[in-house]
Amino acid sequence: MISRVVPASALIATLAAAPAMAEDATLSALVAEALSANPDLRVAEQLALAARQRPAQASARPDPWLGLGYTNEGWSPSLGRMEDTSLAFVAGQSLPWPGKLRLRGQIASREADEVSQQLARARLSVAASVRRAYYGLLEARAIEGLTREQADVWRHIEGVARARYSVGQGNQQDVLRTQVELTRVGQVLAEQASEAAVRVAEINRLLGRPAGTPLDTTATLAGGEPAPPLAAELERIGALSPERAAAGIALDRARLGVLLARKEYRPDFSVQGGYMNRGGLDPMWQAGVSVSLPLDRTRRASAVAEAEARVAAAQARVFAAELQLRLRTEERLAQIEAARKIAALYGEGIVPQDRMSVEAAVASYETGRVPFVTVLEALTTLYGDRVTLVRLLAGQSRLRASLEEASLETTSDLPALTTPAGQSAGTMGAATGGAMGSMSR
Repeated sequence: MISRVVPASALIATLAAAPAMAEDATLSALVAEALSANPDLRVAEQLALAARQRPAQASARPDPWLGLGYTNEGWSPSLGRMEDTSLAFVAGQSLPWPGKLRLRGQIASREADEVSQQLARARLSVAASVRRAYYGLLEARAIEGLTREQADVWRHIEGVARARYSVGQGNQQDVLRTQVELTRVGQVLAEQASEAAVRVAEINRLLGRPAGTPLDTTATLAGGEPAPPLAAELERIGALSPERAAAGIALDRARLGVLLARKEYRPDFSVQGGYMNRGGLDPMWQAGVSVSLPLDRTRRASAVAEAEARVAAAQARVFAAELQLRLRTEERLAQIEAARKIAALYGEGIVPQDRMSVEAAVASYETGRVPFVTVLEALTTLYGDRVTLVRLLAGQSRLRASLEEASLETTSDLPALTTPAGQSAGTMGAATGGAMGSMSR
């Protein structure tokens, strides 16, 4: 029977088949497909393209205008007979103070840059979502495989219990209890099949694939290398973060807004010219220049004060974004390192010890030295801890995906391993007989 229990060293070897930091070919292909086919990205791309059209509009001169007028002397039409009767054509052009249009174009360009950062955020989020869903799929399939292995072990234990019962060394309750555990296995298999189906559906949506498209992969979850140094990651993630970049762009835009507000103290101009036809009489023409009078200094001072306040707000936004990004990066690095260390404890210590406990419990049960409940607890703890190891490796992979996402939002990709009473996940599984149920993320 013991040969049916896969040693912890074999489990670790299987789970470490893929490179620690590299993606397998299937995942890389899925991410690339999502970045080219995701419908949400198409929306963000078109919005960014639309924003790129605004600078040319904002920096363009106002359209010239053309007027037509007829002046008549007397009641009856008198063009060509009366000196003050004329048919006039007048054209004009508004000319803002030099620099105003340029600043408006620059401000619109910065706004377009901010929209482009929204596209960058969408791309990072889609890629991270694909990775998290993929690791969730690997997790569900790994737990499903462990559950089927556990079922084989329970069937063997059932045979041992029946054999002992048939010769009067055991009791019927042992046989019934193994049958209960086999029934629990069916429940967990259904849960993990459902979880895998949901993750495949999520990936199909992210990739814009038809519903029901299967996803086959031979990849397994991998343990990661130690978390990279904090200083280097802060610099790298800082350069990657769209929110940090958008905050810097907003500060630049706010400073341009101050320059534009100050230029509003300057007047705008308008030039116009006209031609008047008087029929048989001599024609007339006119030309003129007009200027606006920025007399309301209070309104313009208020606009400058508003623009300067926006600069201060943008500076605070840059600082807040940097602090938040630093917090999330430190948080994820700490969780990655915690998951790695705890996974090592499970893979190199807890699971091997569980296996030895199972071997001892089965050997003692076969000779009648311990009751069946000892075997039950040992086996449930072993598989509960192996599931915990799988969840740790999946959580570590999802945390690395969240690190690459460079989001300012919190993530909870590390599974909870203790209960309020401080019991381990494996111990709780032994107490309930169902440690392999799904664990919330």
